[in-house]
Amino acid sequence: MSEKSRELLSSHQTIAVFDGIEDVPCRFRTALCPNQCGHGGRTACFTIRKYERYDKPGQYGDKQQEKFRVKLNSADVPEDIRVVIEKLAVGARVKLAWNHDYVTKDGSSSPERPITSLVELPSTPCCCVVQ
Repeated sequence: MSEKSRELLSSHQTIAVFDGIEDVPCRFRTALCPNQCGHGGRTACFTIRKYERYDKPGQYGDKQQEKFRVKLNSADVPEDIRVVIEKLAVGARVKLAWNHDYVTKDGSSSPERPITSLVELPSTPCCCVVQ
């Protein structure tokens, strides 16, 4: 399939915490379920702690989020990003950025939320002990 157009609806640059990877089952909502639908699968989960930047040039862009989830077998996750996710420990702090795009391919349009950047941040102590 060739991409015909991609419209940016919103972009999100955040500091987040990695909550882990969940196995999400298929919900059996189409005739292709469960073996050919692609609905279920391993899903990386993040909790957004802070927005560093948010832009919404499109009328229908996502609002600021509290959580971000992405299926690891999705086309929205490039291999280099997938490798970073697989190495993250639960509780790791990350810089996470993604776009909410409206993509038209071969006459069919749908939203996509590709991760544009994922960088693990150095761990910081949660408190200081003064002696």
